[in-house]
Amino acid sequence: MRNFVVRRCFLCRRGSSAVEFAVIAPLMILFTFGLVEVGRLMLVKQTLTHASREGARVAVRPNADIADVRQRILDELLTLEIEDPVIETEPASLELAEPGADVTVRVRVGINSVSWVPGYFNFAVDEIVAETCMLREYTQ
Repeated sequence: MRNFVVRRCFLCRRGSSAVEFAVIAPLMILFTFGLVEVGRLMLVKQTLTHASREGARVAVRPNADIADVRQRILDELLTLEIEDPVIETEPASLELAEPGADVTVRVRVGINSVSWVPGYFNFAVDEIVAETCMLREYTQ
């Protein structure tokens, strides 16, 4: 008799684990992909910061040119295959910067252009920005 009650109770709950999995699995998959996407954006931010620093190191040299700065930044961004970043320097013409003056290099890239699932997650910002400011070197 006791065996019959245990067997009957087991048969009543037979599909409950499948229902629980059907409810939880989509949430867990969404959470996992969200974590992967946020990790990717953090990696891109770190790469942009590194690229802006490398660009600023080139920009502060006495004989620096905007083309050299842009090429150095693009070389650094090639590791993640980031294409068409917006690169800005202040001053716009490096030849006008006096020795000891601030030179700022700013690199911007749109989130949708580096996201693995563009437009799926609604982030509060549209682009990732990295900026580095260094002093122009003296020529002596």
